[in-house]
Amino acid sequence: MWSFFAAAMAGIVVSIFVLIRRYAAPSVTAPILAATGYAWLTAMMVVALVPVDVWATHAMLPPEQTRGVLVLWNAAYWSTQLATWLVMPFCEVYASAGDFTIKGRCLTSLRENAILYGVIAAGGLVGVLVVLASTKVGFAALLELAVFAANAFGLVAGLLLLGYGLVEVPRSLWQTAVPEAALKWVAHRCGRHAEAVTKATNELETVAAVIYANQRQMRRHDPLRPLMDIIANEAERDSPIKPSEVAQGHVDMDVLKAEDLEYNYEERGLAELRRRMTSAMAGYQGARSQYCRAMRVAFETDDVVKCRSLGIYEPPRAASEGTSSGELSAVQRFVWTYKCTLQPTAKRVTAGLLTAVGLCIVWAQMTIPIVATDLSPFSRMLAAVPPDAQLVFMTLTLLPLVYISACCYFALFKLNAFNYNKLIGGATTGAALMQNGSLMCRFAAPTAWNFYHLIRYANEYCSQADLDAGACQHTTFASIMASMANIAAFKYVQIDRWLPLLLLLHVVMVSFGVWDRLFSLCLPKRLRFSDSDGVDDEYTERGRLLIRAEQDAVARGAALGDALSTSARELGFSAAAVGRRPTEHPGRVRGVWGSLFGRGTLAPAA
Repeated sequence: MWSFFAAAMAGIVVSIFVLIRRYAAPSVTAPILAATGYAWLTAMMVVALVPVDVWATHAMLPPEQTRGVLVLWNAAYWSTQLATWLVMPFCEVYASAGDFTIKGRCLTSLRENAILYGVIAAGGLVGVLVVLASTKVGFAALLELAVFAANAFGLVAGLLLLGYGLVEVPRSLWQTAVPEAALKWVAHRCGRHAEAVTKATNELETVAAVIYANQRQMRRHDPLRPLMDIIANEAERDSPIKPSEVAQGHVDMDVLKAEDLEYNYEERGLAELRRRMTSAMAGYQGARSQYCRAMRVAFETDDVVKCRSLGIYEPPRAASEGTSSGELSAVQRFVWTYKCTLQPTAKRVTAGLLTAVGLCIVWAQMTIPIVATDLSPFSRMLAAVPPDAQLVFMTLTLLPLVYISACCYFALFKLNAFNYNKLIGGATTGAALMQNGSLMCRFAAPTAWNFYHLIRYANEYCSQADLDAGACQHTTFASIMASMANIAAFKYVQIDRWLPLLLLLHVVMVSFGVWDRLFSLCLPKRLRFSDSDGVDDEYTERGRLLIRAEQDAVARGAALGDALSTSARELGFSAAAVGRRPTEHPGRVRGVWGSLFGRGTLAPAA
């Protein structure tokens, strides 16, 4: 049991190091990386503890052998709560603040979090007063009520995300299985990323003009002049569009508004300008990086389509140019042949299997209220495992939970409003990394709690009579969560049992696009799931033209992305994208206050 947990934790630690090394921007400092690693570790520890706890209960281990499980559960659960509500929000805003001193960043973080939590506390106070006036709940139960409300929110949001992920994960695999169809989806993404680059370029040009105008306005002996020089020097060093280009007439000054010239009146205004500058640089870098990545995928997919049409599965010449010998190895040739021949079938088989797993999950969720008869496929699967097959039992317990967590996280990133926390290879800021960790901590415990009901190891599936007779026992984590929700005035709600019944309706609505039609009538695009409009639109056609233009440009020796600057106006984008190579700079993120109201922030360069 503990060897399985140790192996799982070792794999988690290695995965965290790999993820941080792959995604973190070079400017992210060691304390921020440590905070991110801490959040990811505690969230993944919750997942790793589930099979240990379930096996200990299944094997009917005595309490003296499960004390370690209790200690680890309490440590993991309260660590996730501490991280998601206190540690990560403070560090996230600290990293994104534009202040020039450590004290200034700390004060900015405290101020923004105080405003956010003040709004939440005001709403919570009203709710508490209503509860106290309408029920017999005393002040001693308010802490339990707060924990119950937090877990209920995580359960509701988690089930909504799970329902979307259960549909879209296999559907996206099925839709992109055939390269000919996948090329259309890739072209759609290229078109969307190209527009994002143009918008990011516009903002970066505006910021460069703002910095230049504010610097020109300040007297040489102004007390704030050194801070303004810091901003200008950082822009000249890190920004692909520099303030000096404004003086050369390369950037239009007419884009400025009256409020753009008011940053230099006080230090706080300059800090906001620095924050806006780094956010603009990150937005450009992130959009440019995603565009180039989508283009590389498009190039490969186009080559696969050509090979399949000709029936010749020879890798293109460009694939061997990056090797030292100029020749591809046997493994690389096998991989290319696999992509051309077997990968479409493998993807569709995988999509079919994941669809079957998703249907089993929905069925198990629907039958949670039925206590007398075990109708859960996952519970019956675990019951069929031989008593001495501990490794098989724990593995079969872990795999469905991992897939459920992956579906929730997939849906979270598909929501357009949450694009700020996407992991971008080599360009993810510290604030984005911490936001990822915070969200993982937020949904880890409620997801695990729901999973205990899914496999019938929650407390209600072990009656008091069976418990007294020694026929069953309660799991450690289910007992902890049940004690938090055991409030007399609210016990009748039983949200953990009845809410999953709505998952079927939610999945059906996602499958037939009902939510998309409803959201298109009443919500802006940023609050809808990305790609919800399909791919038969102007983005796909523009993407196809851009792919051809980029292929021609690369064939002439130009850098990937250079064709965008010359093709943007011709393709009808809002503005011409600047044909510059991306610099190493963090991707766009949002702070805690910004995540609530949509204001972009970014960690300044060290």
